[in-house]
Amino acid sequence: MIMKIRGIVFGLIVFVCCSAWAEQLGFQSLRADQVNLRAGPAERFPIKWVYQERNYPVEVIDSFEMWRQIREADGTIGWVHQKMLKPTRYVLIQAEDKLLSTPTVSGKVIAYVQPGVVGRVHSCPAGDYCRLQFSYQDRQVEGWFPRRFVWGLYDGEVIE
Repeated sequence: MIMKIRGIVFGLIVFVCCSAWAEQLGFQSLRADQVNLRAGPAERFPIKWVYQERNYPVEVIDSFEMWRQIREADGTIGWVHQKMLKPTRYVLIQAEDKLLSTPTVSGKVIAYVQPGVVGRVHSCPAGDYCRLQFSYQDRQVEGWFPRRFVWGLYDGEVIE
């Protein structure tokens, strides 16, 4: 009986530990205007790159103490401090296309979005389009954009 209880307790500890670790992985965005990408998980490692765009989407692929290993759209991998990340979802536009008023090809064209633009994910239901928000000249523009042209979502991922 004691062995069973120990086994259950150990199982719960592993579940809680692994669940917390898994929550740290996935797409996030940069919290600050300047974020150092380092070669390793500590300040003693050299800076490989300095990001200069708040909200830029990255994928967290590993974790070590207070550091997160990230990958960006072009495949670059490095480490950033966890406080430089936030869970708010943004995507990077990969190809030019129309931002539409409805999630259909026949929707009214609101704007044309260029590659390299970062947009905030409002929702991304199952289907071909995501509702995104873009900042442009002190204005917010929101509409539906083809999910096949964005980086920052997993295949089939649904965001409510």
